[in-house]
Amino acid sequence: MIYFTADTHFGHENIIRHCQRPFETVAKMDEAMVERWNDVVAPDDTVYHLGDFAYRCGYALDIAARLNGHKHLVPGGHDHGKSCRMLNGAFEVLPPLVTLQGAGHPPIVLCHYPLLTWWNKGRGSIMLHGHCHGRVVGEVRRVDVGVDAWGFGPVSLDDVLKKACAQAAPQTRTSAGQSMEAPGIGR
Repeated sequence: MIYFTADTHFGHENIIRHCQRPFETVAKMDEAMVERWNDVVAPDDTVYHLGDFAYRCGYALDIAARLNGHKHLVPGGHDHGKSCRMLNGAFEVLPPLVTLQGAGHPPIVLCHYPLLTWWNKGRGSIMLHGHCHGRVVGEVRRVDVGVDAWGFGPVSLDDVLKKACAQAAPQTRTSAGQSMEAPGIGR
């Protein structure tokens, strides 16, 4: 199976207060997220982490080694320089903007940051992001896959597709003023 996540911020004590995470300590937060990850992700599954894996965390590589799955990192604002190089090997580090194309699902654009527009948006592609910590209202076919929006664990491709397709289709107007569904949405 394929899973997505973002904004774990392992080792980041202030994220508990900043995002009102329900953990007493950073150690408890880290352990809870490792447990939730491994509860849903099997060793042969694939996980795309859309950035901000850890923050000032000297044990980030140890945590990455404990996480199930074939892991890919789309870097976020905190995944740069030494911290990103350190994760190379535990993760396949990808470019900051990636498009997944596969059988059985529309193209999926991955970026740490939510984009206003993205490749083939009007033709049914989906945009997955992190960065917002569950605080931004979703746009049609754009889904925040960060842990703050999904119970502190990865979300499956199936659940992402359900959420993206359940969002209301935008309406456009014909020259006669009639409403119609925008092309490629809701199919």
